[in-house]
Amino acid sequence: MATVVYYVAASLLLAKVRVKSVLHFSPSIPFKSLIFSLLALGTIYCLRAIIIYGRYGILYNFLKEDYYLRITLTSLPLYCISFSSIASGQVRKMLLKRSLLFLTVFFLLYLIIAGIVQKGITPGLLFSGLFHVLCLACTVSGFMLFFVLNKTLKNHSELRTKEIGSFRALMGFLPAMSLSAYILVLAGITWPAGIFFAVFVPVHLFFIMAIIMKDTTLVYGGRWVEETQIPNSTAWHDLQEECTNENHFRLDIYNRIKKYLEKEQAYKSPTLTRDELAANIGTNITYVSRSLNEYAGMNFKQFINAYRVKHAQDYFRKHPEARLIELCNESGFRSLTALNLAFRANVGMTPGEWCRMELQKINKENNHEKQQ
Repeated sequence: MATVVYYVAASLLLAKVRVKSVLHFSPSIPFKSLIFSLLALGTIYCLRAIIIYGRYGILYNFLKEDYYLRITLTSLPLYCISFSSIASGQVRKMLLKRSLLFLTVFFLLYLIIAGIVQKGITPGLLFSGLFHVLCLACTVSGFMLFFVLNKTLKNHSELRTKEIGSFRALMGFLPAMSLSAYILVLAGITWPAGIFFAVFVPVHLFFIMAIIMKDTTLVYGGRWVEETQIPNSTAWHDLQEECTNENHFRLDIYNRIKKYLEKEQAYKSPTLTRDELAANIGTNITYVSRSLNEYAGMNFKQFINAYRVKHAQDYFRKHPEARLIELCNESGFRSLTALNLAFRANVGMTPGEWCRMELQKINKENNHEKQQ
């Protein structure tokens, strides 16, 4: 049954990718990994069925390794789904690097300890160690992912308290169950791992169906769409309340963006990106873009350049002898060309023209003070 379930789930996700490819949809790496993990799960259960019904003895010789592999693969689909919800590319890379580091360190430690205990390393020992280490590294990565998501979700809990609370509980429960199953299998107790596998089959299906149905209006049907147009309907009031909450949330993000930029002067970094800004204020790039468009009337680049231009102006007023290249470097512009374009867009003139006008103004004020 598990073989059929996971193969069908992978097939439905592949079908969705095919359908959306017409709209130039390109699946992300976590989405591709999700499909591959489901295919791997289906393949493992298919092979187990063949081995069991064929009465081959290989499964009994590697019983623990089989459980370790299934614990790892059972955890992977939800890890892929959670990983894709992290907006920051830098955080994703950090998690991947640390996971690979844990895998390497655990494998080396296993070889050293096993070599000392067994007084030698055999192919069977390497094979067994690989599954041990994969299971343990996957579980540790799950705990890291949980802590990263938990930190991010704190900033969204006001809008989706119940949903986020449930998701947070599930993402904490998954690595905890994986670790418990791993330890018990290591001790020779396998029945809790069987419960673990059975419990997460419907959980996988729930998340996969949510992904498949996410982009289609057929989920709600035309009746719901029509009902939301009736001002006195319950659905209309719910929709209005949801919109109000969403507006408050975007305003809060906009205020957090301004506070972060003004306090940390992050705009002075020429390499500042939306991903980095979103990660530092605890949201994602979609909310950053929407908040800036709605409350500043600008995109991310225009908004940051406006801060940089203002900083360049303030810097020149304090240091009238400063050259343009100094203003460029001090304000976070990558080049003089970028400085020129930003000044034209925000001030209506080149930085050279503005500096000359400002210098004349400063000289007049100084002369007036001397006369007095």
